Amino acid sequence: MAPSGGAELSTTTRRLDDDVVVLAASGEIDTATVAVLRDPLLELAGRAAAGGTVVADLAGIGFFSSPGIEALLTAHQRLRASGATLRVVTAPIVRRTLALVGLQRELALHDTLDDALAAVGDRHV
Repeated sequence: MAPSGGAELSTTTRRLDDDVVVLAASGEIDTATVAVLRDPLLELAGRAAAGGTVVADLAGIGFFSSPGIEALLTAHQRLRASGATLRVVTAPIVRRTLALVGLQRELALHDTLDDALAAVGDRHV
């Protein structure tokens, strides 16, 4: 499914505690919209402390293309370099796309936000 001509993407960020931040995105991630995801994601990655976790909740994504992959990989690499972790909650299209390019083993993928938070020992929702 290709994005519509008026593709939109929105994000919200919430800090669950000192070590866990959730960035939730809804809409379509393509060349025109990726900055809406990439910029806050990289800002969070730049501020994450060792042992911290950033959760990219992409359960609300209806279209996901290569700029989204690049944004996730860049954030993952920056977080890993600082001793922090990226966890990704996937919509089916996101999981399928990441699997097609072989990243299901590189990134920590989760079906739900609860699953991602349980993986870091934080069950707040």
